[in-house]
Order: sequence, then C-alpha cells, then structure tokens
Amino acid sequence: MSRSRSVRRLTTAATVLVAAVAQTGAAQRRVASSSTVPSLIVFITVDQMRPDYFERYASQLKGGLGRLYRGGAFYTDAHQDHAITETAPGHSVTMSGRFPAHTGIVANVYGVNDPRTPVIGGGGPGASPFRFRGSTLIDWLRIKDPRSRALSVSRKDRGAILPLGRAKESVFWFGTDGRFSTSTYYADTLPTWVQQFNAKKIPQTYALKWWTLPLPDSAYKEADSVRYEADGEDIIFPHPFPAEPDQVPRVFANYPAMDSLTAQFALAGVNALNIGRGPQTDLLAVSFSTTDAVGHKYGPDSREIHDQVLRLDRYMGAFIDSLYKLRDSSTIAFALTADHRVQPYPELRAER
Repeated sequence: MSRSRSVRRLTTAATVLVAAVAQTGAAQRRVASSSTVPSLIVFITVDQMRPDYFERYASQLKGGLGRLYRGGAFYTDAHQDHAITETAPGHSVTMSGRFPAHTGIVANVYGVNDPRTPVIGGGGPGASPFRFRGSTLIDWLRIKDPRSRALSVSRKDRGAILPLGRAKESVFWFGTDGRFSTSTYYADTLPTWVQQFNAKKIPQTYALKWWTLPLPDSAYKEADSVRYEADGEDIIFPHPFPAEPDQVPRVFANYPAMDSLTAQFALAGVNALNIGRGPQTDLLAVSFSTTDAVGHKYGPDSREIHDQVLRLDRYMGAFIDSLYKLRDSSTIAFALTADHRVQPYPELRAER
C-alpha cells in the first residue's frame, strides 16, 4: 500500500498515532552504518496532530515537520487502540507502550491533578504522576546506564509529566502566570536557569501584537470566517493578543507562539543541564500543545489550524537546527508522535 493511501485510510479512525525517526544527509548514513547507541533521544509529541495534515500541507512543510515526514520512517498504520482518547491517556502510553487501563491514566480527570504537590510559585493546580503505574523509556534507559537523564517540557502539566511516568527527572510546564515551573513532587525550588528564562517574560512582549498570516491569502484554501468556530467570536484573521501584558499569559496557549516558547525553553534546558553529551543515552521529551488548543477552538478544517501547522513546522525546523548546534547531529535520534486527533465540527460536516 502506498504512503498516501495508507495515510488517507487512517484518517477515518477515531484516533491515530504517527511516528517518525529522522536524521538527514551524512548524519543519517553515519547512524545507519554505526552500532553506537544515540546520546540523545528527542521524543516529540504534537497534541491533537492528525496524520492527514502531513499530506494536506505537504508542499508547504519546509521545516521540522516536513523533514521528519520526508526523511524519516513514516508509520502509516500506527494508531491508538483505546477508548478515551484524551491528552492524559495518550501521553501515558507514548513511552510506556501500555494501554491506559494499565498505566492507571484512563482520562484527563484521572490524570496528574494532585493537591498534595503544589506548583512551585503558583500558576496552576498541583500535579504529579502519583496515579501512574509501571515504567517508561527513561526507566529502561537508566537500568542499562544509571547515568541516563531526562528533561520533559510542555505547555500542559500532563503533557510534561506522563511521558516519563513516575521518574523524578527534570519536568516543567507552563502556567497561567506566564512562567515555566514544576511541582514539589520534583523539586523544592526552581533551578537558576528556569528562573532566568522566566525573567525574560517573553509572553508579555506579545501585548498589542497580532496573530497574522505569514503567507498570502491564496496559500490558504479554507474560508476565513466559519460561524461554528470559536463560538462565533474572533473568527477572522488577524487575531489580537490582549493589550495588557499581564493578561497575555492567560490566553497565550491559544496562539502558535506558545510552541515557539516551548521549543526555546527546551533548548535552554538542554544547554543548562548538559543533556545529550553522552556517553550515556539521555532523553528529551517535548510536547507541543498549541495544535490542540487551535484545533478545539477552530476545528481541523480551519484556516487557523492550517497556519498553526505551518508555523509549528517552522518552529520545529529552527528547534532542530539549534539542537544540532548544541549537539552532534549524528548522535541524535528523533521520534514524532501524537496523543490523539480530532474530528470536524458535526454541523460543518453535515452542511458539506
């Protein structure tokens, strides 16, 4: 079966998992010809990523998504076979290889919420993996070499916590106060490098700015105004950020720039923690969450999700290029997956 036919068939499933492992050029050949294990595994989860987005926008994907899609092993029959396809259950299976019934994370409400482990400095409810059962990839790496370490980053607490299971590694997520933080399950204070990153107050710099289209209107085939989107409010480009800097963090997750911020924070962590320098294999888990926020608000057939995927492609391209400047590209293995997908608005589909 051809790649395109396989991808189209999978879009009819309730939820899918798409995986890719990629290196490029000479680096790919060196890895293929060497028995040396990677010094860094970069495990990327795109929250609510549908597999047909790759084929739908293929000609416009010039960055990280495009490189992984065209240069890696693309699994067209990889899918999740469990009932409640939400963020928490999905993230609990990606690096554990077990169904939610066996990870203990069967729904978002039974995910990571834990009032006994508050977020350091506030900015969200307490969270921990106390419900999680079993082991994950980082545990298996540490059995092989106790020196292996992990850094997990996401906009969502469950997106950062659950890929690593119960392991007490470096785990951080974004709060409504505009800071990346962690809970007392992992630490008592924030590391200096996290405090320095937060001190830049990057989200607040978007006050009075707009989410605009970087490409001409002709590059987007979708209608810009669909009455079912966003409850009928803020449905036309450009989309404004709040005017007050202190109000931006509350809604920042709804804008593509959140994925850029997540990538910047992950790179800062790699640099500060010396992740991936070897000789052991380290793990960097990054969950990009904006596709989920935009997909819920505007739907999978919207101009907004089209632009979100294109922007994520650019952000991921810059992320990979920056990572290659920090670490030898021949020692890095990438994996790309999704935690769940999304269906179109029923009303819109009925009209069509």
